[in-house]
Amino acid sequence: MWRARSHPEADAELEEAAVHYEQCAPDLGHRFLDDYVATLRRILADSPRWRRIYGDNRKLNFQRFPYGIVFVENEGEQVFYVKAVMHFHRRPLYWQHRTGP
Repeated sequence: MWRARSHPEADAELEEAAVHYEQCAPDLGHRFLDDYVATLRRILADSPRWRRIYGDNRKLNFQRFPYGIVFVENEGEQVFYVKAVMHFHRRPLYWQHRTGP
């Protein structure tokens, strides 16, 4: 069974974005986190389906927010590793130095 792990900087990006959205409007941070979880579930359901970006890395966009999850698969361990929770308007490939599991 596939599972997810994440880079500490990806965790920090997720938290920072959720706090930002919660400050913008009540419950918006929770909706952002719900969208993140839904995106993780879509990845777990069929990770090879999502488009490759920069080498073996893949990205899947959130449904409602301008973010995407950048991840890499490790088939031997059946784990996908979240490298970034990336805002669409940040500089591209800022996360490329992050290593996987």
